Amino acid sequence: MTENMTKPNSVAHAVLSTGTVVADVTAHWASLKTDALPPRRSQIDAKLLAHALPDVFLAEIVSPRVARFRICGQRIEDVLGMDMRGMPLTALFKGTARQELNEALEQVILGARVTLSLQGETGFGLPEMTATLALLPLTDDAGRITRVMGVLERRGDLGRSPRRFTLAKPVEVNTQARAEIQRPVLRVIAGGKA
Repeated sequence: MTENMTKPNSVAHAVLSTGTVVADVTAHWASLKTDALPPRRSQIDAKLLAHALPDVFLAEIVSPRVARFRICGQRIEDVLGMDMRGMPLTALFKGTARQELNEALEQVILGARVTLSLQGETGFGLPEMTATLALLPLTDDAGRITRVMGVLERRGDLGRSPRRFTLAKPVEVNTQARAEIQRPVLRVIAGGKA
């Protein structure tokens, strides 16, 4: 999950021992934020998230409304019963939920942390299943948001694969995270051609 391991953060160690997988990963992500910017991809420490890795994925943003899986935990791949690398995040969703996921990704690209409550599709051989999905923006070395770290925490039996999700509740956007992102200010420089 990481190319460059960072030194253990005492704050992260304290929060990663309790709570849900979503809470643990979100706390690690929040502990790495600097200057109100999301953390860099290289700051994520897989050792601190070892217990959560089966439920974690890393996706590359390829357009303002599309992200593709780069690294995917086993429990996420179990949902569709296949290797998810290269597939769009929308592969986990059905129907109108895909459009709503794309709208959530637009918010993530602006720097917001988004949490979705999901309901697994039901039917014969498909028992009750719910999930929570957290989408956390990550920056590159230039400070641009180019990756999304996600956590998909499932509850209930998987049943037959493949399974897809619909949204159970409206998108919860952390607007404070988005508002804190500082964009560069443009200024006019005198000179040049008249």
